[in-house]
Amino acid sequence: MSQAFAHVAGHQAVRRLLTSQLESGRLSHAYLFVGEPSLGKTTVARALAAALLPQVPLRRHPDYWEDDRRDNLRIDEIRLLPDRQPEYHQQSLQAFLSLKPAVGDHRVAVISHVGRMADPIQGILLKTLEEPHPNRVIVLTTPSISPFVVLPTVVSRCQRVSFHAVALPEVAALLRERGVPDDRAEALAALSRGRPGWAIAAAGDGEVVERHRRWTRRLEEVFGAPADVALTLAAELDSANFQWRSSERADEDPVQFALGSWQLRLRQRMVEEVGSARARWARLLELSYDTLGYLEQNVSPRLALECFLLECRR
Repeated sequence: MSQAFAHVAGHQAVRRLLTSQLESGRLSHAYLFVGEPSLGKTTVARALAAALLPQVPLRRHPDYWEDDRRDNLRIDEIRLLPDRQPEYHQQSLQAFLSLKPAVGDHRVAVISHVGRMADPIQGILLKTLEEPHPNRVIVLTTPSISPFVVLPTVVSRCQRVSFHAVALPEVAALLRERGVPDDRAEALAALSRGRPGWAIAAAGDGEVVERHRRWTRRLEEVFGAPADVALTLAAELDSANFQWRSSERADEDPVQFALGSWQLRLRQRMVEEVGSARARWARLLELSYDTLGYLEQNVSPRLALECFLLECRR
């Protein structure tokens, strides 16, 4: 397998696909990497870009354009002739792609979480995907291809590449390679749900294990409790989510963190039970994933959490 992806944990099928396309020179003009946050989609996208642009490090390569911010992209950061200079980039995406490569043979653009772009801006991006320049590669990433998140027309113009959870021993090994002690590496791998990026970020967070336990205990308090217990927890998480979005913090969205912790607990309860009791935990686990999907569709976090937690209390 190509050394381009040697530092990537897991995702062997994805690595084989991209290695084959690199070696044959039959790359797609656009990719859509699909999978949960922190699985490694952007890491693989950067590895692909580095393989195509080996002359200069990516962070200062004139033929590389990337946007992985939390904020939405503005229309002037995409269209060919912006009304004003993009604040974050020296050139808009379409202006960047319209120019010939400055150093090598390719120009590469990576946009993480394309679903954060409003539909009109995705519509402008669609024109770029429909009329590709030669030797240009665009990589988009998203946790979902729901039509409420990514326009179906955008999906149809890309080669879709699916990312799945990485085996927990591989996640633990990755952490040990980074100097994380064995016991902590195993604990973080178990909490990661197969997401190497999450595990690496969590390695620097001394409170992550206790925070997981705290949210798990709060969920346990909801089972069989009055409705106001569920509603209070939903309001508390919604407030934490608002504070997180209003800040410049780089840690994980508290709602997604709590839901991830709850999914681990629900899966554990499902494995422990049999018969109709097991079916109940399986239904709640499925509902937790539906709740994450609603959040990607800009549904009110509080409303989505209330619906989930009120179902848990029954």
